[in-house]
Amino acid sequence: MRVRLTLALYDRPGVLLRALQEIAVNGGNIISIIHRRDRITSGYVPVSINVEFPDAASLDRAKMGIEGAGIPVIEAETLEKAITTMIIVGCVDVETLLKRVQELGSRVAALSMTGGAASPCLKLVVETPSGKLRPLVDVLEKLAEEWNALLITEG
Repeated sequence: MRVRLTLALYDRPGVLLRALQEIAVNGGNIISIIHRRDRITSGYVPVSINVEFPDAASLDRAKMGIEGAGIPVIEAETLEKAITTMIIVGCVDVETLLKRVQELGSRVAALSMTGGAASPCLKLVVETPSGKLRPLVDVLEKLAEEWNALLITEG
């Protein structure tokens, strides 16, 4: 599983190394590191590390080890995405729809409309973080219901 760990590192030599050691001993493979020394706040530097772990348990152990070393883990965000196609039949507020998708951390990869004003049909291809697809579908189902429209999803 791929994740982005965002850490608050105290700006001292060796602190990043301690975090990386915890990642390594728990099976993490570093993909990239973004170290923003220009954003030091109260002596802490935000550092984002993209890591591939063998499983969720390895990630959890690494987070506990990092925090046990006195390094706050600000966020652990999955980099794995689910892509799904949805069709909405009926009149919809496209601006509201796009805004809601974005608010949930997802993005519309493709959007097309057919059928004209009499029988509109909107096709969405949505990319969303793994694990957040169900909450996205729930929100879109409620919107479709408000608009008296029909939402059709894959699977």
